[in-house]
Amino acid sequence: MPLPLRSFALASFFATALVHAADGQLSAAATAGWIPDFSLDSGGKASATIWQASVSGSKQLDPQQRLGLAMGFGQQSWSFEQATAWGGVSPWKTLGRATLSMPYSYATGGGWVYAIAPGAEYAAESGASQSDSLSYGVSVSAAHYFAPDRMVGLGVAVWQRLESTEAFPFLVVNWKLADQWRLANPFAVSPVGPAGLELSWMPAPRFELGFGGTWRSYEYRLASNNRLAANGVMQDKTVPLFVRAGYAINDSMRLDAYAGAGVGGEFVIQNANGDDVSTEKHSAMPILGLTLSGRF
Repeated sequence: MPLPLRSFALASFFATALVHAADGQLSAAATAGWIPDFSLDSGGKASATIWQASVSGSKQLDPQQRLGLAMGFGQQSWSFEQATAWGGVSPWKTLGRATLSMPYSYATGGGWVYAIAPGAEYAAESGASQSDSLSYGVSVSAAHYFAPDRMVGLGVAVWQRLESTEAFPFLVVNWKLADQWRLANPFAVSPVGPAGLELSWMPAPRFELGFGGTWRSYEYRLASNNRLAANGVMQDKTVPLFVRAGYAINDSMRLDAYAGAGVGGEFVIQNANGDDVSTEKHSAMPILGLTLSGRF
């Protein structure tokens, strides 16, 4: 959730963006979020403010093929109080992320949709080397429509991360369980990130309630003047669980409020040689935010 592209959540989003985008439409979303104080296991507290935005669009090339473009930007501003694990020093301050992907999909007459999405990501602390802050990867998936509102599939993503190569599977789903119930990947940009799984309930035409979760793993290149690990890497791992309340302002715009917590989380700092400098677990990380999204 900050300035350039790599995560389990984003890979799933890129691999299936074309399946959910309407032809000729531009989709955009913006989020403002807040992470209130949470406790670090070794002592001290941390908090952060968040903003992020995304824009995507696609073009139907012919009845079977679709090509799209997806971009995302964001920033996290962190504050630390008496962080014992790092000798009272702030391990990082401002983190940025920017993402870019070009998803392509091919639909068959039998209800299958095959997708591939090459992508790139920049993720770093302010002041880090730009050339050392890039990651690259590709996601592929296959999904089957059993009905217009019942789709499920599987995919795999392979990414060259900042210090290693990683491959991981993911689930693609958009399944209407009943008139008011749906199980799907929450693709919109939000404080908890896209993808994962969400069960939503629509008690009225313009209102929607949902709850869900995902696994999140982000990496950031640290600044060249970072006092703990200059030019090193910070890994942020957690499992965000959330509830969501959404309201459709009109046919093309909606507002969603989120509240949740990242559980089982830890921060891992590595030096420029890839050696672990510190691993700090933390209590449940509260997550609050508002997302405005629309199609144009």
